[in-house]
Amino acid sequence: MKTRTIILEIICALLILLWVYAALSKWSDHQAFYRQLTWNKVVGGYQDFLFWFLPGIEIIAALALIFKPMRIYGLILSTGLMIAFTGYVFYVVYIDQSKATCTCGGVISSMTWTQHLIFNTAFLLLSIAGIYLHKRKVQDANLSFK
Repeated sequence: MKTRTIILEIICALLILLWVYAALSKWSDHQAFYRQLTWNKVVGGYQDFLFWFLPGIEIIAALALIFKPMRIYGLILSTGLMIAFTGYVFYVVYIDQSKATCTCGGVISSMTWTQHLIFNTAFLLLSIAGIYLHKRKVQDANLSFK
């Protein structure tokens, strides 16, 4: 197995763990999750939609990453989610801390906002690297068939 393939598998495994953990922690303490969404001024009345959408889309991302034919979609979805979450944390850290509510669960919610920004940025970079490695893998496979 090539080194790039091993790295891609590790990236996908980390993202699967992240999304399953995030969704389950939101669902396990759903009252706190909903309350945090309600307090969040950025959400602006969409808390009922986001209450179902966020954990659901996190599980969909994890499932897409598990099934190899869907993996590129999982990587793209992971990147999109991480852009959104990282953008929100960046907004809280550098623009308006008064709107700060964290809807993450478990260990992630105990991070400082700066630690959260570093964590999210790292997972955003992993997602982007996963897309790059996946495309390289597909290109290499196409070249070997010619």
